Amino acid sequence: FSGLEIAMVRVGEESGNLPGSLNVIASQLEKSYVLRKKIKSAMMYPSIIMSIMIIIAALMMVFVVPTLTATFTDLEVELPTSTKVVIGVSDFMRDHFILFLMIIVGSIFALISLKKTEKGKKGFDFISLHFPLIKNIVIEYNTAQTTRTMSSLLSSGVGVVEAITITQEVVQNSYYKKTFDKAIIDVQNGIPLSESFIENEKLYPSIAAEMVQVGEETGQLSEMLQKVALYYEEEVNTKTKDMSTIIEPFLMVIIGAGVGFFAVSMLSPMYSVMGSI
Repeated sequence: FSGLEIAMVRVGEESGNLPGSLNVIASQLEKSYVLRKKIKSAMMYPSIIMSIMIIIAALMMVFVVPTLTATFTDLEVELPTSTKVVIGVSDFMRDHFILFLMIIVGSIFALISLKKTEKGKKGFDFISLHFPLIKNIVIEYNTAQTTRTMSSLLSSGVGVVEAITITQEVVQNSYYKKTFDKAIIDVQNGIPLSESFIENEKLYPSIAAEMVQVGEETGQLSEMLQKVALYYEEEVNTKTKDMSTIIEPFLMVIIGAGVGFFAVSMLSPMYSVMGSI
């Protein structure tokens, strides 16, 4: 059981409201699950398109390029650099197909293993926070997760410092985890929690910081955190629905660039032959 669940149950027992605490846990888990599922579903379409593109490119390299290479050899054509690169890749894949597959599989396992290390995870987290197409969704998702968790804990009677500590365990992104180290010290020294949101404006949108500040000033921090969580959960929900529309032009550019490079590389020598004739 996570630190969030343990703390909520403990507070529920101490306050005599265990059913209420369990209901809050259930609601928290359900919302987190639904949000993660929507993000995974949104990434399914581009993943399938990219996989198909890679398979087609591999088939072209193994079966189509060798035929054209034989033609170029017979005609003794001077090949441009791009054509030599394509032919070199094709020859390697055809002559060392097993080795090629081992390299691909090994690269995948290496990436998975790297992601499990501290430095690797930090690298992946950095990319997700700066990659143009997904960075806003990543920021809004982590903001929603942070505020939802803290709201649930505070509404159940958990102290602010303990709520921050538990939220640090729940949040997965290493850059967000790091912000909580200073937040704990600041709150213990009497500095408002909103200052941590304001100082990390690249991770937390300004609206979230302002809402937390208002919550502290009015004594309704838990309620304001919940409003922030609801707002950004809806934002993530809307953006994941439109993800296919947003990513489609980007995929078309990548596919077009790949097809264009292959076409130019293979057709340039043919035009040279035609010119000579």
